[in-house]
Amino acid sequence: MWGNGGSRRAALVVDGVVIAAAATELLTLYDALDALSALVCPPSLFALVLRRRFPVAVLFATLPSMATGHLWLAPMIAMFTVASRTARRAVVGVATAALFAATMWSGYDLDGGAVDWSHHLFLVEVALMFSVGPAGLGLLFRTRSELRARLADLIASQAHGRRLEAERAVAKERTRMAREMHDSVSYHLGIIAAQSGALWATAPDDTVRRDAETIRRHSADAMAELREIVGVLRHGPSRADGTDARLRNVPTLVEEARLDATLDCGALETHTIAPSVERAAYRTVQEALTNVRKHAPGAPVAASVRPSARGDLLVVEVRNQPAPRTPPQVAPVLDVPASGYGLAGLRERVTLVGGAFRAEATADGGFVVRAELPLGPAAPRAAGPAPGHQPATAAQGESGSRS
Repeated sequence: MWGNGGSRRAALVVDGVVIAAAATELLTLYDALDALSALVCPPSLFALVLRRRFPVAVLFATLPSMATGHLWLAPMIAMFTVASRTARRAVVGVATAALFAATMWSGYDLDGGAVDWSHHLFLVEVALMFSVGPAGLGLLFRTRSELRARLADLIASQAHGRRLEAERAVAKERTRMAREMHDSVSYHLGIIAAQSGALWATAPDDTVRRDAETIRRHSADAMAELREIVGVLRHGPSRADGTDARLRNVPTLVEEARLDATLDCGALETHTIAPSVERAAYRTVQEALTNVRKHAPGAPVAASVRPSARGDLLVVEVRNQPAPRTPPQVAPVLDVPASGYGLAGLRERVTLVGGAFRAEATADGGFVVRAELPLGPAAPRAAGPAPGHQPATAAQGESGSRS
């Protein structure tokens, strides 16, 4: 079956070659043409152009040229087209019989006079060759095309089956992961929330009560984000991340990190920032502060979230100095082995939003985490400071409370 575009142009080329070949046969017999042949044969040539759209009609239009005995190639081509493009075998049989009869008529008309049985047998053989031959080739071509189409369908069906099987395996594993996360992590978070609530109720002073409230609130936030993650694992994507992972909450994140950290925020309120970019920036600061707490406790930290000089990028950078030789006297942190997944996850997150990520040691022994994220165009700024404008330098975290 012919398609569109290039196949259609190829079909026109084939039509030209077919008509030229049939016309060449007619030109070889130019001197022998009579008035009837000259009237019948040229329309048969041009009818071949329509053989794909009207194969049976074109075949019967070319039969008179076969009967004259001067143009045999055109009816044979039309017969091939009928057999290769017609699904009803009865139509193919009738068309083959009609071409057989026209061939026999041509043989008897050319010979004239009395003929013997050997000549009858020869005419039958020629008629079968000119009628059954093109029909058989057409049926073979049609069968080959159908087999190719069915093979393509079978391959596509097998690929679809493998894809469904892989999706079922992934869904099963996601369900298992969701069940394990809910049963284990939520249990520990619940204990943390309960114990921090009890500590708040029995705290002897405001400082302990404030710390207990911070622990309780973080455990509640962790439970909420855990529920979202479990929902995504069980039922597919809903919200891509927690609602608190926004740039407006970065100052609170830095303050509650309890590190010797400063935050420098640029004028971001005039830019269009996609939620996914905000989440990537927030998670970059969050993970960098977590790494400082684990690997360089007590080290000064400088965090900045600002647009680039050209205004087309949001540059997030968290840089810490080397850890002091004598770490501060703070509450002990659980000695959990580093997995290395935090920075790898950040790199993937930044890459997914079209940004660039870099994390490396500095020359003075510190460490820097830097992400460059796409930033929307700046909107015209109104006179005066915008509502909720973040100052260029955020307040430093509580001194001596780094962990």
